[in-house]
Amino acid sequence: MRYQYLLVDNDNTLMDFDTAEHFALLDTLQAFFLPDTPEVLETYHAINHTLWEALERGEVTQAQLKLRRFEQLIDHFGWTGVEARALADTYPRHLGCHAELLPGATELLQALHGRMKIALVSNGVSEIQRSRLSRCPFTPLLDAVVISEEVGVSKPDPRMVDIALAQLGCEDKRQAVLLGDSLTADIAAARSAGIDSIWFNPAHRPGDGATYLVQSLDEALALLLA
Repeated sequence: MRYQYLLVDNDNTLMDFDTAEHFALLDTLQAFFLPDTPEVLETYHAINHTLWEALERGEVTQAQLKLRRFEQLIDHFGWTGVEARALADTYPRHLGCHAELLPGATELLQALHGRMKIALVSNGVSEIQRSRLSRCPFTPLLDAVVISEEVGVSKPDPRMVDIALAQLGCEDKRQAVLLGDSLTADIAAARSAGIDSIWFNPAHRPGDGATYLVQSLDEALALLLA
C-alpha cells in the first residue's frame, strides 16, 4: 500500500447528506407549519449552497451561515410569524438524527481499518456531525475526527489537513491522501497542504486538480489497497 494515512470527508463522501438534508428540512418546516413545497426546498438548497461557497472563501462564519440561510428563506417567501433563529435552532436537531450512508462507505472503512490510520475531516457543524456520528456504524473505525467548527478553520484551509495529520501522528506527507467529493474544499485543501487527493465524483462533474478520480467508493478502496 502506498499510503499509510487517510483523511476522508463525511458529507456526500461517506454519508448521504442530500437525503439527510431533505428529510431534516421537511421535518423543520412541518414543525412550524410552513409550506414544504418543491419550490421551498429548491430555494433553501440554492441559498444554502451559496452560503457554503461563501464559507469556503472565508466570507462568512459557520455561525452566520446557520442563521442567514433561514433569514434569507423567510425574506424570499415573505413569511411572517416565524423567526429565523427558531428555525436555525430546530433544523440541526432534525439533521442530527439522519445518518444515511452512501453505498460502500462502511465497507471502505472496514477494509482499511488496521491497515491505515483514518481521520474524518469535515466542514460540518459540530452539533450535527457529532449527533450523526453517534448513530453511525463506521464511527468506531475512525482514529480521529476533525470538525471545522471545533478547530476554527474550514477546508480549503490547509490547516484542517495539518491538524488531522498531527492527530494521526503522520510525519511524512507523502504517506497521506485525502478522499472527498468537493474540488473547492477537499481537493483544494489537499493540494494546499501538499498531500495527494482522491476526488470522489459519482456524478461525473467536470473539473480537475486531484491526484486521482473515482466514481465509486469501491473504486476508491481498490486504489487505496493497491
